[in-house]
This record gives sequence, structure tokens and C-alpha cells, in this order.
Amino acid sequence: MVSSNLLQQTLPFEPRQFFYNIHWRARTYHAGATLTAHHGNGSDFAGFSSLLACPDPKRIDIRASVRSVPRQWLVRTYLERAAIHVYAVLDVSSSLFFQPATAQAANSMRQQITEFVASLAWSVTRQGDAFGLRAANDREQASLLRMPSVQPGTAQQVSQQLGAYWQQALAQGQQQGQGATAIPAAIESIGAQRALVFLISDFYWPEALLQHTLKAAQPHDVVPVVLRDRAAMQDLPAFGWARFRDMESGAERSWMLRRGLHQRIQAHAQQQQQALNALLVNAGTRAPLWLGPDWRAETVSRHLMETMA
Repeated sequence: MVSSNLLQQTLPFEPRQFFYNIHWRARTYHAGATLTAHHGNGSDFAGFSSLLACPDPKRIDIRASVRSVPRQWLVRTYLERAAIHVYAVLDVSSSLFFQPATAQAANSMRQQITEFVASLAWSVTRQGDAFGLRAANDREQASLLRMPSVQPGTAQQVSQQLGAYWQQALAQGQQQGQGATAIPAAIESIGAQRALVFLISDFYWPEALLQHTLKAAQPHDVVPVVLRDRAAMQDLPAFGWARFRDMESGAERSWMLRRGLHQRIQAHAQQQQQALNALLVNAGTRAPLWLGPDWRAETVSRHLMETMA
């Protein structure tokens, strides 16, 4: 029987491309598709300037020059287009290692993260932007550090990098006891230059950590990507004793599962989702993208276009 880890290594990489847009202007000088504030040889008309300020006779506009007061030669000016930096910031705390004991176990959150981040890298480089990667639990993960790159093979490399990281983490026993306290530091390491940041986590965080993270992310255009495993909330046994364990703290508790408790769990999950959505949006991020295991590129594109901050 072939293990799921070996199967993931042998299957070819199949990225899904989705699209995004921003309302702010790029500050880099690497050629790309995003409008900048730099005057140059682009195709986006910016206005008129005097010939002395912009000595480019081939762009003289006769009509504008005749209407100018006082009379002077005016030339058309254009804005450059450049690449932006797009980062994936990953929460790799112990809760992301939750593995349901069912047939659905092969489609774990780790696999879901790998597929989404690799597809994000593919989409970013296809659009001409630079993709970077940061990851942290209670400390920043140097093995998942990637500086922004526009190289075409970035997506395949990211897929392999994440696969190797999950295997190593499982071998070292990181399935329990790791929080996400270093996420703010991972975001701060991006720098002050505005970037599009996909913050990927299950967001089972203490309120203080969430507030600290949002404060660190204020300079950037942030897209929260929320992962929740269906088996942890919905696919619970219908009746009987169940033992629950907190993946990060290791605390355990026994509950008697019954219909009333199921309803309370579902109601709490809905309330938590609404509260998290409101908190993130009020903090200045885009509306969260709730990513399911059967996510589609078209749905992600629609969400990113409709929630352009």
C-alpha cells in the first residue's frame, strides 16, 4: 500500500490559477502589470508636463500646447507599470497537524495548504509579480523562508519545499505543543514596503495574538485565508463518549456527545465565524477567504476581485 506522503511526491504538480487585483500603486521598478506613480515609458496617460521638465519631443501635444497659458510646449506623460510583492504567511502551529481518523484523512489541512500556496505562487508569477513565503509557529521557520521571486519555477519549488517541511515536522513530533506566537514577527520581516499578504491559518488564536498580528500587518494589503477541518466540527460521532485534545496545549477533555451538544457546537462555530469576519474587516483587512478542501480557482478569483481593499 502506497503511503499518502509518497503518493504526493510522485504525483505531478497541477497548479490552479486564480486572479487578484489591488487598488494601490506599486513602488518597485521591476516590470509588471500594476500601475505605479513613476513617470516613464508606460501606456497609462498621467497628464501634461512642460518640454523643459520632460525633454521628449516625440510626445509633444500641439493642441494642449496651443491652449496653455502662458504658452509653452507641453508633452504627454505616462505612468510605468511594475510588479508587486505577494507573500504567503503560513501558520504552521500544531493545530494544522490535526488528522481525522477517517477515509478523508488523505485530504488534510497540510495538503490543502500546499495546494493553495503552490497555486498562489503559480498565479503570482504568471501575472508578473514576485512571490515570497514566510512561516512560523512559536518561532519563525527558516526552512520555509523565500525571498520575493519572479522565477517561473517558483510554484513547483514551493510545493516540494512544503512537502519536505511537513514530513520533517511529523518526524520531529511537532504535532503537539506548538502555538503561533511568532506570526507577528514573520509579518514584520516582510518590511514596511506595501505588499499583498495572504495570511493563512485556522485562526484558533488568543485575542492578544490576533490583535498583535493585525497591528504588525497594518502596512500591507492583507487577505486572511481561514482553514477549518470539517471533521473537527461537523463530522463528529452522533452519540457516545468522546475525548477531545487541544493540539497546541495538549489539554484533554471528555464529552458525552448527543444531539443537543451537536447543535450547540454548530451554533458556536457559526457565531465564531461571524465574529472573526467582523474583527478582521474592522481591523482593515479584506473579507476573509474561507477555504474548503474542494476550493475552486474561480471562487477564489471572484472573492479577491470583490474584496479589493
